[in-house]
Amino acid sequence: MVLGMQLSQVSDLLTQEQANLTHQKKKLEGQISARQQAEEASQESQNELKEMIETLARKLNEKSKEQMELHHQNLNLQETLKRVANCSAPCPQDWIWHGENCYLFSSGSFNWEKSQEKCLSLNAKLLKINSTADLDFIQQAISYSSFPFWMGLSRRNPSYPWLWEDGSPLMPHLFRVRGAVSQTYPSGTCAYIQRGAVYAENCILAAFSICQKK
Repeated sequence: MVLGMQLSQVSDLLTQEQANLTHQKKKLEGQISARQQAEEASQESQNELKEMIETLARKLNEKSKEQMELHHQNLNLQETLKRVANCSAPCPQDWIWHGENCYLFSSGSFNWEKSQEKCLSLNAKLLKINSTADLDFIQQAISYSSFPFWMGLSRRNPSYPWLWEDGSPLMPHLFRVRGAVSQTYPSGTCAYIQRGAVYAENCILAAFSICQKK
């Protein structure tokens, strides 16, 4: 009877121990499973991160190619603009292009004849205004200055018509010559433009000038 009780106690202990082992096993399996899930999640996160990095690198490479292409296009555009400028505005350095002509505003003042000679030395003539558009351009160009500028317009005396250097007469609708129009000077009467208006004056006086050529 005592032996039976001992066997029963041993059996209970074994059962309890087995239950403990089973519990520990399940707990360990749970921990292992959780770790595996964490590792899988970590691996998945790493894969996602790797994919994001690869995507960003690919986009960056594409943007770099686009930027390089834009850079080349910009260089080509600049070269094209230079060629167009050379074709469209064939004026020498310091000359201003307008319409079909190039204009040079002198930096020194001389009498009308000397100003004419300086323009001729540059293969040009003194300013000739052929249209209201030309007049508007010149008025705008000299609006910054209060100085007079000789034009290629002159006459011998008040009884003669105003003539340009090429011998063509002044078209009266373009502008009216003001100032000493009735005066007679031994060297002739010449016209200058100042502050948008045209005046008559003695040709021996010094003034700035405007040269013009095709």
